[in-house]
Amino acid sequence: MSISDLFPKCLTLWLYLWTSYVTLSRVTIISFPFMATIVVFLILIGLYTYFKVAFTDPGSPLNYEILKVYDMQAVENGAELPPEFLSQRSITIKRDGRFRVCRTCHVWKPDRCHHCSRCDRCILKMDHHCPWFPGCVGFNNQKYFIQFLLYGTMYSFTILAFTSAQLIYWFKSGQYEYELINFLLLSVWLLAVAVSISLGCFTGFSVYQVTKNRTTVEMHLLRRYREELEVLTEACNPTGSLKENAYDLGSSSENWKDVMGCSLFEWLFPIATFRSMKNRNSLDYKGLYYELRGEINERLLESATLQDRLLRRLTPRSSMDE
Repeated sequence: MSISDLFPKCLTLWLYLWTSYVTLSRVTIISFPFMATIVVFLILIGLYTYFKVAFTDPGSPLNYEILKVYDMQAVENGAELPPEFLSQRSITIKRDGRFRVCRTCHVWKPDRCHHCSRCDRCILKMDHHCPWFPGCVGFNNQKYFIQFLLYGTMYSFTILAFTSAQLIYWFKSGQYEYELINFLLLSVWLLAVAVSISLGCFTGFSVYQVTKNRTTVEMHLLRRYREELEVLTEACNPTGSLKENAYDLGSSSENWKDVMGCSLFEWLFPIATFRSMKNRNSLDYKGLYYELRGEINERLLESATLQDRLLRRLTPRSSMDE
């Protein structure tokens, strides 16, 4: 493990331990067992979720042998095509009607898959590359990432509340007249203020993105996404909202469940969703293709299937087939 990989992990661990030590040792007006129970619980679940994000592979088409491209020249000539299960379930294709391919990784790119220059590989449902882990947030670890943000925000607000209570007592009791403010306590309070505001805003933004079933990459590349989707959408005459986000399942709750799971237990604890565990032996819910809402799903997939059949009918036989 390189220093660049080790540093953010050590820094996160140190911030948790240092802020908790200062809070528990300097805050005296709140019951210690009460504070310790809350702080220790948030530390344990926060750190566990953090390392769950860091050490969970976000998912990549490189993990699937069936998505490997054997001859890039054959792909350019249209002689090598992606597997049918993928091409007939994908809605974002190039303007010429051909399927997306990564020339660096030499793999077929499913919907919502993008190449990360930092990780130097394609990531399934890539949201963004986060330097705090460091690594990409993608299909397999997005749920844990959202949970870590929520737990981290709860921890920072908890530390802020405890330290604020002690500082308010120090001021109202008149201790400031004969006793200097505790520097460590003040530094933790200032850090808690900054982290609570910044992390709270980022957590709110990330949760909002989940309720829209939209990744950060898709938000920034909306214009290119529309151009790719237009190849299929013109054929089925979709609504304007579909062109904005074809993966929106129609409600915030359904979009949330699609990422976080369908039960409160799955939302609270950093575990794999029951749906993914149920389908672990199939290609469903692996980030290779996605469910769309209602009749739009049927219409787009029918268009994709027709497009795929046309390409295969007009495409010369590849050397592999021969």
